[in-house]
Amino acid sequence: MERAYPAWELARESIWSRWDFYTDPKNLQPKVRKLNREVEVFLLGNPPANWEQDKLDRVSEILLSPWPMREENKLREVWKEEFSSNQEKAKALVEGVVATGIEPFEQPERYPKIDHDEVRLVCWLAVQAARETS
Repeated sequence: MERAYPAWELARESIWSRWDFYTDPKNLQPKVRKLNREVEVFLLGNPPANWEQDKLDRVSEILLSPWPMREENKLREVWKEEFSSNQEKAKALVEGVVATGIEPFEQPERYPKIDHDEVRLVCWLAVQAARETS
């Protein structure tokens, strides 16, 4: 029973640390691979002709989202392919991004900051082995 109090302190610190992780916006940002960043920079500098700006913005948001490896490999194939012009390459890249069906990343809810003393014990239960009777 005397070990319950130190165990609670350890649990309280663990709960607070995990909660605190979700209060920092940088911890909630997606991990974007180098290829996606390179393609996005290329498209910003070479927007394909006849594409509306809102569609290009959506493609940019999709590129800055987490991607499955399979879809990234498909994008890499288009990225490495030779085209007659940057406009043609940009058009193929945009079409490739749209064809993935990937949705733009949505920021998860950010938790409010809390103090350590706001983590409270609601219930405590001690379990003891039954005594053997001879």
